[in-house]
Amino acid sequence: MEPVAKRSVGKPGRGGRKWAMRHRDQQGTALSERVSLSPPEPGPLDRELLVPLVEDGEVVGRAGAEEARAQHRAALAELPPYALQLSRGYPAIPTVFDPNGDEV
Repeated sequence: MEPVAKRSVGKPGRGGRKWAMRHRDQQGTALSERVSLSPPEPGPLDRELLVPLVEDGEVVGRAGAEEARAQHRAALAELPPYALQLSRGYPAIPTVFDPNGDEV
C-alpha cells in the first residue's frame, strides 16, 4: 500500500518544529492560539501550551491523574462561553500562524 498524504482543505501544511501559545485577555479568557516556527516571547497574558516532558533523557513532566484533571479544568475555564457550544470540527478560538514568533 502506498503512503497517503492527509490534506485538509484550506489548511496549508507547514513543516518543522513548532511552538504554541494561548493569548488571553485581562480576565484570562482565551482570545487565540498562536503557532510559530521559532520560540515566541510570551507576554503577561500568554500561556505556553507545550511543556517539557523529557530533558536530556530524564523525565521531568510526570503529573498524576488529579493534577492532569486540574490542568484540563483550568484550560477549559479559559475558553469563552461560546466555545463550548460549537459543533464538532469547528475551532473554539482562532489559531494564528506566525512563522517568526512575532506578535500578530
